[in-house]
Amino acid sequence: MKLYIVLLVLITTLTSCKESNETNSLKQIEITETATAEVVNKETPISIESANKGTFLCEINGKDWAYTKASGIVDTHAKTKKRTAIMTFTKKLDKGSESVQLFYDADSYQLEKATAILKTPKKGGGTMSAMYQLLNEGGKRTPDSVISGVIDLSNATVASGTAEVSNMKIRFKEDELEDASMEVITFSSLKFSGVGYSDLDKVFGNN
Repeated sequence: MKLYIVLLVLITTLTSCKESNETNSLKQIEITETATAEVVNKETPISIESANKGTFLCEINGKDWAYTKASGIVDTHAKTKKRTAIMTFTKKLDKGSESVQLFYDADSYQLEKATAILKTPKKGGGTMSAMYQLLNEGGKRTPDSVISGVIDLSNATVASGTAEVSNMKIRFKEDELEDASMEVITFSSLKFSGVGYSDLDKVFGNN
């Protein structure tokens, strides 16, 4: 009888310990899951915000400008046979987009033309797409206009390069600008790398 009572006490004690350990384990899991959720909730908005900012390219009239997509092509003019490398940087906006394009001679690798399309306030309200262009020769210029830069096409699939573009004039509708200072824009010195491009002569087998 005494042996039976001792065994009963031992079984009851072991059962209580097991239930206690399981309860503690469940509590620990709940605490871990809660802590993990809190970390994710704090870090996720930062990651999303960083992704939405895009990749910095340069300052335009002193304000940071970043792109959300970049691509390039190398094309040969049908008549002149001149080869041009065109790098396009696009910034996606809530409504519409902005872009910067750089045109390089694909044989001398020198920057020949730069263009930009920027959303800017318009007189009377709303916004307009202001179009800018600067050529190394000809076109609308100011006495202080400067354009220079080089591109590296030694890699068959990705390009890198530099550009200096200052005092690039709006092409038309300057009288509609709310901010008169946007009639002429200047890029800070810019560098890009790892931009994927396609050589259309090779794509279409023209070589």
